[in-house]
Amino acid sequence: MDAARILITGLRWAALALIAALICGMWYLGAAWLSGALPITGRTAHLPPAKPAAYLCEAAFHTDIALPLDGEVINWRKEFRGLIPDYLPRDTYLLFGWGDSVFFTKVLYPEDLTASRALSALAGMNPVAMRIVPVYGSDVRSVCKPLRGGQDTKAVLIGEILKSLKKDADGAYRPIETSVPGELLLSARGRYSPLNTCNQWTATALGKAGLPRAAFAPFAWSVTEPLDRLEGRDKDG
Repeated sequence: MDAARILITGLRWAALALIAALICGMWYLGAAWLSGALPITGRTAHLPPAKPAAYLCEAAFHTDIALPLDGEVINWRKEFRGLIPDYLPRDTYLLFGWGDSVFFTKVLYPEDLTASRALSALAGMNPVAMRIVPVYGSDVRSVCKPLRGGQDTKAVLIGEILKSLKKDADGAYRPIETSVPGELLLSARGRYSPLNTCNQWTATALGKAGLPRAAFAPFAWSVTEPLDRLEGRDKDG
């Protein structure tokens, strides 16, 4: 009888934990949807994109800010000398994305996402990194969204990226080893959590640059939805 009672009690607690997790998940999704539906208005959203433009690139679960390699605000080729190839063509963009270093190095395919990797990331147990990927300008222009706001927007985005990067005592960037060809991972500041995801970092940077953004943006669509709403309003007007 005691064993049966213990089993029943354990099942009840497991059911309560599952219900609590489902409720928290629904609140999480609801908060993300509401933040995307009621974005913070951007003060520079009425300005046209700079020339060359900065872009927002969206993947299934991640967003990147794309900036020209040889820009007039900053020349990334010089900034990352010795870290990126010298032979990159002039029409190259760098994709910048902040996030959990284990996700960037170990979770390359959906089947790579294990429970331990997910939980360690959500608990903020892993170092964070800035992933930097060189991409042809033609590819960026064909699939990514140009960001409005002119040169001032680009300057703020560059400032946010630089503030997020770590340097050693000698003022040098700190690379993280990765097996992904063509990618550069640099140690970054911050801590990954359910409330501070890779997409939240992107949304915060866009907001500081004066662009529309969701206050809570854990998903890729949380970042793109406010920008899509802006474009929709302009077309309707």
